[in-house]
Amino acid sequence: MENQKSSLKQIALNYGLLLALVSILLLVVMYVANISQNWMLSTLGFIITIYLLFTAIKTFKNGNGGFLSLGEALKVGLATALIAGIVSAFYSYIHYTFIYPEYIDIVINEARDQMAEQSQGMTEEQMEQAIGFTKSFTTPFMMSTFSLIGSLFFGFIISLVSGLILKRTDPNQM
Repeated sequence: MENQKSSLKQIALNYGLLLALVSILLLVVMYVANISQNWMLSTLGFIITIYLLFTAIKTFKNGNGGFLSLGEALKVGLATALIAGIVSAFYSYIHYTFIYPEYIDIVINEARDQMAEQSQGMTEEQMEQAIGFTKSFTTPFMMSTFSLIGSLFFGFIISLVSGLILKRTDPNQM
């Protein structure tokens, strides 16, 4: 049983670091290309996330004699997503604090422009209150925190589906 835990840790660490590297690379590409949001890069990142989490769970299954419970799939997937999320959130904090702090101003200005277009009866005071609310959620810390939460949320969903697909009960443990 101890051997199984160490392989879970190693698999989660390897795939979690690889997934974090992909997330960081996508953020850097968006920064270098000077694009704030891109559906193609987001889709590519999501597909890679699904692939790496599925592969991590499948690797665990293969190292476990071809057997996998749903609980084990969730453990592997969430551990992988947690490692990727922590590393990515740490880089995200550094990125938005030191490398690209003006991104926050861009997001706030875009929100202000959208409110101005759709303000239908909003007073200037209400708009400033909404902008203040937006500012509180677009700090480097909050953006990093949401990045970690998103990683765990999608990690759970992907792990659950992957576990249901790959699940195979060991007949000797019944």
